[in-house]
Amino acid sequence: MGLLATQVDGDEHGGYKKAGLFAGIFTNYAFPEKKIQLQFELNYAQKGSAANPFHRIVLHQVEPTMLMEWNFWKKFCLEGGLAFNIVPSAKRFVNQEDVTKYPGNKFYVFHLDGIAGLSYRINEHFGASFRFSYSTPIGTCPRLRQGKLLEGYMYNNCWLFRVYYQF
Repeated sequence: MGLLATQVDGDEHGGYKKAGLFAGIFTNYAFPEKKIQLQFELNYAQKGSAANPFHRIVLHQVEPTMLMEWNFWKKFCLEGGLAFNIVPSAKRFVNQEDVTKYPGNKFYVFHLDGIAGLSYRINEHFGASFRFSYSTPIGTCPRLRQGKLLEGYMYNNCWLFRVYYQF
């Protein structure tokens, strides 16, 4: 269970102003030397952007994830891997109107995230981690450039803080 701070690069609004929930389950396999683990996760994430009261992007994502963890010092692990994202719901709001259906506003159902992070095992069962993720294009949005309407790509850009319980 965790919290996300998210923004969408390419929507022409900056800042990690959208908070989202993150929940999931995981299992891992520790290699015999116990310094490296392979971890598989199935997560739900609320991502998007909330640049100002007039512009919001709301994404609900299911994320099958594969990570490698390296226990580099005492209870600290470096994490890195990929998430294959499935987006069953994506909407863009301008002035509280859903503009997703208008030309140039497209969201892709699938995309990938690259993930890097740091994890700390508090004890045998509890831990916490801090991660950064960045995606391949999640869709397009219209942009006005020199009097022409163009489509530009958008990308998820997220920071995650989570606590976890391991059986």
